[in-house]
Amino acid sequence: MEILRFALGVRFETYNDSVTEADKDAVLGELALAVPASLVRGMHVYGGVCPIGDESGEGIYTVVFINGPLGPMRRLYRIIDSDAALNAMLEPNEPFIQNNVIRNFSGMEFFGIVDKQGVCEGGSGRMPAFVRKPSGRRRADEMKTVLIAPNSFKGTIPAGTAARHISRALRRELPGVKLVPVPVADGGDGTLEAIRSAVRCTVRTAKVTGPYGEPVEAKYLVAGGSSAVIESALASGLALCGEAGLDPLKATSFGTGELIRRALHEGVREVSVCLGGSATNDCGLGLARALGYRFIKADGEEAESASELAEVAAIDETNADPLIKKAAFTAVCDVKNPLLGPNGATYTFGPQKGAGAEALELLENGMGNMARLLDAYAGRAVSQTAGAGSAGGMGAMLAALLNARIRSGAEELLRLSDFDEKLRSAAFVITGEGMIDGTSLDGKAVGEIIERVDKAAGGASRPAAAVIAGCGGEGAELVEAKCRFVEYCGREEEPLKAFDAAARRLAEDIASEIK
Repeated sequence: MEILRFALGVRFETYNDSVTEADKDAVLGELALAVPASLVRGMHVYGGVCPIGDESGEGIYTVVFINGPLGPMRRLYRIIDSDAALNAMLEPNEPFIQNNVIRNFSGMEFFGIVDKQGVCEGGSGRMPAFVRKPSGRRRADEMKTVLIAPNSFKGTIPAGTAARHISRALRRELPGVKLVPVPVADGGDGTLEAIRSAVRCTVRTAKVTGPYGEPVEAKYLVAGGSSAVIESALASGLALCGEAGLDPLKATSFGTGELIRRALHEGVREVSVCLGGSATNDCGLGLARALGYRFIKADGEEAESASELAEVAAIDETNADPLIKKAAFTAVCDVKNPLLGPNGATYTFGPQKGAGAEALELLENGMGNMARLLDAYAGRAVSQTAGAGSAGGMGAMLAALLNARIRSGAEELLRLSDFDEKLRSAAFVITGEGMIDGTSLDGKAVGEIIERVDKAAGGASRPAAAVIAGCGGEGAELVEAKCRFVEYCGREEEPLKAFDAAARRLAEDIASEIK
């Protein structure tokens, strides 16, 4: 069958919770001025909210052109993508919908079929007439770009929400500037949402084993069909347990391993496992068991829980999933703790997972035994590596058995979001978090971003950094010295309202320079 007619969906980010009439008028007005009537003659035009995948589409205004030949459709795509005013309004991560992915457009407003005069006939008539010959349009490569890369404001504002509200403030002040949201995280809770906001990917869900054996629905991300991002907190997290009944001697990381295995069998060959917020202290025993490894005790029985770590005498890889050897793994850590000692996984994080003094001693003895086994298995001291103690020791298990690289959350999240490439064209980079102080420049996401901007400022792009923060602590002046602008929200009863006010002030500061 030969396909002669095609469709093109174009998604415009309004940075509002829902699309307003002003948003519609702005999008449709610019389209009518940029697209020549002769190009879209005979095409059917729709407009409205068009959900794709598991996204509701709220706040995204989509315009769909249907029934166009391939050549004109390709030219239409190039015009929209290269026009400065239109490009500035496009949804950053998935601005265009493929021909065979467009769904749900039938419920949108039908503007009509474009006649030879550029007028949409037969529909609602709200679409302005397309011009005969566009003139005076600015090209997208002449635009300024602003990267918006906040971390979460712990307990109050997620990174994705912060990026959206900063973008909204900037759009009011700088309507012709390209905004590129790159929400960041440190590898702990919320990392998946931050990546999803910054990278084009597919959300998948699997039913896995929760930290205490209960079934849970856990999401993970797949990008490009071959890369997966898994967040251990969503399968084995403390937030899944409630307030009562915590027992790290029983809590298992089995569900995280099930997610890894699921991704491998879907064809994924690069797996990033985000470690943080776990309820477990089993050294990744459950994770490895889900992948087919067995941990044999001296009596020949198999160890199945953290309470048996001290009894493990050997690691059996006979039934390990063969796909493991075909994949590359990264352990994305939100902390730098080693596996053992006063700063290790057990004594640092065990109490918040429900471990009392007796349990802490038992767990640390077990971790010591596992450290010897894992170091011997890997042929190197993985237990002493910074981050090995992440997620109750999952970092050490991933490094030893799966040869995973252990990387800081900030560095890996910036790599996954292609931050350095996006930085090349940026005039400003906005970052932020709940509090900035002297430690912000010591490997945290905000500090990592500021350092990269500082380094890039010596090159051709010469971007500048700006920060929005809840408050400043001791040493905040070290951060301020590296930034063009810094705005503080303060400790307010309505944090989002205070954040919006600070974002507006920051947008005005940046606009005064870019304009």
